[in-house]
Amino acid sequence: MSNKMKTVTVREFYHNAGLIDGLAEGKQLLVTASGKPKFIVTRSPRPRMTRKLAQARAVGSGARRKFDGTAFLRLLKK
Repeated sequence: MSNKMKTVTVREFYHNAGLIDGLAEGKQLLVTASGKPKFIVTRSPRPRMTRKLAQARAVGSGARRKFDGTAFLRLLKK
């Protein structure tokens, strides 16, 4: 197997976003402009949702009362 990193031009990179999707996890893509390296793109593994991460991303606090939409609509009808 070759350890060579795939190289593409800036133009190819911006016109073909699927290049990143085609990379395996941990593999790199070298993007060049005028034959000189500009930047390297590395495909990272997708983060797994954990309980701690879900709680950090949750909107609102758990201490609040639950909202009863049906009861609210009944109040509006009165």
